[in-house]
Amino acid sequence: MASNIKTIKVNDGLTAEQQAGVVELLKYALADQHVLYMRMRNYHWNITGPQFQPLHALIEKQYDQVAAAIDETAERIRQYGEFSPGTLTEMLELARLTEEPGVVPSAREMVANLVADHEACIRQLREDTKAAGDKYGDISVEDYFTGLVQDHQKMAWLLRAHLEGDNI
Repeated sequence: MASNIKTIKVNDGLTAEQQAGVVELLKYALADQHVLYMRMRNYHWNITGPQFQPLHALIEKQYDQVAAAIDETAERIRQYGEFSPGTLTEMLELARLTEEPGVVPSAREMVANLVADHEACIRQLREDTKAAGDKYGDISVEDYFTGLVQDHQKMAWLLRAHLEGDNI
């Protein structure tokens, strides 16, 4: 991201290469969070059926949680003296999750899609956690990603419970 604003070099014990590697991981995580957030908003707005109210409320609670993670992730990028991506174009270029424009699935498919997205985030964050610690030596981001994995695990579980049986 080009900028004419000069930032002060961060001296946190990591090399410039380590910092750049961690920032790249954080940017990918941020982009994935944005795609997931927008899918959750879409589903929240468009869900229908007999389980409308509980799913509408659950998805809203989860997108609020993802929104908080988006802010935290962007601020972590700034802590390294880098600028956070802030446009939809940048998010889509960086995201490892994909969109489905124009698709409005059934309530059951929405829940299954969100479970799959959370699980995809978990798998990717596990790799990113390992890279943050082993490759870049950053225990702070390694810990942060571990927390995100735990958050996604819980969100996936809460959604998965709606798929069990014939309640949707």
